[in-house]
This record gives sequence, structure tokens and C-alpha cells, in this order.
Amino acid sequence: MNKEIIEHLFEFWKHIGHNGGFLKKEKGFNSTHPSENSWPNKIFNVNVEDLDLNDLKQKILSKKLPNSVAVYEQESPRKILTSNGYGVTSTLKAMALTTNGILYDNIKASDFLEVCSEHDAGLFAEVASGSFGYPVKPATIIPLYKDPAFKLYLGKYKDSFPSCGIVYLDKNGVSGIHMIGTKADYRGLGLGKKMTQQLVNEAIKNQSKKVYLVASQAGERIYSKMGFKTYGVLESYSLQN
Repeated sequence: MNKEIIEHLFEFWKHIGHNGGFLKKEKGFNSTHPSENSWPNKIFNVNVEDLDLNDLKQKILSKKLPNSVAVYEQESPRKILTSNGYGVTSTLKAMALTTNGILYDNIKASDFLEVCSEHDAGLFAEVASGSFGYPVKPATIIPLYKDPAFKLYLGKYKDSFPSCGIVYLDKNGVSGIHMIGTKADYRGLGLGKKMTQQLVNEAIKNQSKKVYLVASQAGERIYSKMGFKTYGVLESYSLQN
């Protein structure tokens, strides 16, 4: 299951890169490298048998590629990367929920705004940047709301929009939920949980029997309480100076 969850995430990044015009397909890997190192800025779909490690290193050092290589938990890429000067920079949990087809009825549609315009896309980018602490460009978000595989939402709180999230329907009919974030000043109000429930509802409407996500260790505790189970990890490696 871990492989399926991570491959869903890679498809998500690949689709975003294709829509935004910053997807690169090279021998042994794909990458997304938008301007100013903004999201999503990753090397992924790594095939170590085809990988030219010297070429990869030079392109990272010259900033032609991002210094972040994402792989699902496997002995082979871990050994090759660590023996060539890469170190683990993050470990995220690959999680999945088996849906029962029953929608959460404790949330209201009026508590969410679906992104349907360039203005909304700009607001989503601003909320995501503030929530995650790295730049998310409106130019990356704008093509997504026009693509039926994506649905983007902003969460309302009083007169503000402090939370965000994306549901993505992949080519296998599985929905993943992504970019679930809340601005720092609004944390602890349950907005992230409400957004997660909204996105799961949308996944059920997509007729997805499984919902995938990738979470931090802190997020794992929250999502576990909602019925998500952990199936492995996503490891990210960076070239060490």
C-alpha cells in the first residue's frame, strides 16, 4: 500500500508540473522546479538503475534541479543516495482511509469556498504560503482550478479564509487529499479537521473507496483518530554540502 500512496503523490506533483509548464522528464527521474524554489519543488519517480548520479549532482549544485529527492521506503535508493553524499531531510507518513460511503454531516458547505477564479487562486496561494512557510505561487494554482482532477477549497472563519486544502482524483479513481493547512494564528480551532472532513466528503463523491494522504508525525496522530492507517513512509533526501 505504501508504494500506491506515494505513487499517487508523485502523479499529483507530475500533473501540477505539467499544468504549470515546469515538469521535467529526464533519464531516471521526473522533477518539478517552479520559479523561486516555490511549491512543488521536488525530484521524484526515481529509477536508480537509470540514474546518472554525477549528472544529477551537477544539476543540483548548479540549481538547475531542486535539492530534494523524494523516494518511497526502499533499501536500494536509500543505500545509493546515502553513499553518494545525500542525507535524509524529512520522513513523512503514507496514510490511507477506507471510506464507507457515508458523508460527514457535521460540516456546512457555507464554511468553505471552492476556488473558481484567479482571485480565489491567488488567495489560496497566500493562505498556503502562510500555512506551510514556503512560497506557493498563484501561477501554480491558477491552472489547477480549471482542471477537473483537482478541487481546491478555502476554509472560512468569521470574516477570514485561514485554511486550505486540495482533493485530487488520480487516473486509478483514487482520491488523495493534499495541502491541508491553517495559518498559525488560527490553529487550535479545529479548522484543519473540518477541512479534512470536507475533502473526504469530496473523495466519497468521487466514488473513491480509498483516500490517500502524506502526513508529518504530528499530523499522523490527528489523522489516525479519523480512521486513517499508516502504511509506510516517504523519505526526502538532499545533497549535503
